[in-house]
Amino acid sequence: MAKIYLVQHAESIANTKGIYQGQTYNTGLSLLGKKQAKSLALKFAKIPIAKIITSPLLRTRETALVVSKLNGAGIFLEEAIIETNHGKWEGEKKAAIVRTWRKIYKNWLDNPPGVKFPGGEAFLYTQKRVLDWWKDLIREKEDVLVVTHDNIARIIIAKVLGLSLDSIWNFHLHPAALNIIEIENGEAKLKCLNNMEHLESLHTNVAIHAL
Repeated sequence: MAKIYLVQHAESIANTKGIYQGQTYNTGLSLLGKKQAKSLALKFAKIPIAKIITSPLLRTRETALVVSKLNGAGIFLEEAIIETNHGKWEGEKKAAIVRTWRKIYKNWLDNPPGVKFPGGEAFLYTQKRVLDWWKDLIREKEDVLVVTHDNIARIIIAKVLGLSLDSIWNFHLHPAALNIIEIENGEAKLKCLNNMEHLESLHTNVAIHAL
């Protein structure tokens, strides 16, 4: 049996400002985010893992690096789990998105599979690249930590739960919270969802985030 520890990066600077980051608005961790990453690292100081797989963006790499320094596991960058390309939304505040692209934004909340971000990526393509990578990962039979983004974690969790892509908003996810997926005989089972015990009082106000 292998365990995959799936984590959304700790809170970023853009998160605190309600700005869509995507792939190009590449901010590092906020002060709270750095504390969250440290708490995550302390959790993994006692959990043996073969490696840390992370999206190459700054906020994920910073989170992974803090864990690696305490755990000792090597870091491997993986383009397949980079955040969705939000196109013209990147660098814009959520309030501005709602004003300018009201119809697309509503569709994003109600029907994610039907969304193509203006100047960016179709969300169905995001799902395909992530799940193609996921199929290979679960064959490796190693305990690993995956540090990625909210959208990407939702795609993976929905797949494991047997939910359709339009159900990704049906469960809660928080920065640096822990999700545990067990792989046995090629079958993935979600054993832990959005566990924040290690964060104690270091909770993020996700209502202000641009997701």
